[in-house]
Amino acid sequence: MTTGNRIVAAAFGGALCLAASSGLSAADASLTMKPLMAASFDAGSKHVVSYFASGENGCRLTMMVIDASLDEEPTPATQATRLVVTVADGKAAHFDSAVGSSLRFSCAQGADSMRVDKIDRIATHPAAE
Repeated sequence: MTTGNRIVAAAFGGALCLAASSGLSAADASLTMKPLMAASFDAGSKHVVSYFASGENGCRLTMMVIDASLDEEPTPATQATRLVVTVADGKAAHFDSAVGSSLRFSCAQGADSMRVDKIDRIATHPAAE
């Protein structure tokens, strides 16, 4: 295991431990996060662990995405993706999964909290004329 893989595995494992009490399940539709509070979500075949930090320009959101089917213990072959995006005060960012669900991260005015909503996208058929 290379040093880089160890760092990724340790960071992901630590984030999972922090997120254990703050998760958005299928029954929950939303969750409000405070700065540096880790939260855990299932998004289709992926698992997302996220947190945000308040900043001058809004909420600086960090998300780590990994396959949900992996065992709890990361292996050297574990591939995690880290995304960092700034969401302006009063604005939202949407992240879509391939299976028809989305996560909407909304930054509150003053960047003192961030609301996460799980949204099921449903394709509609145009009405017959």
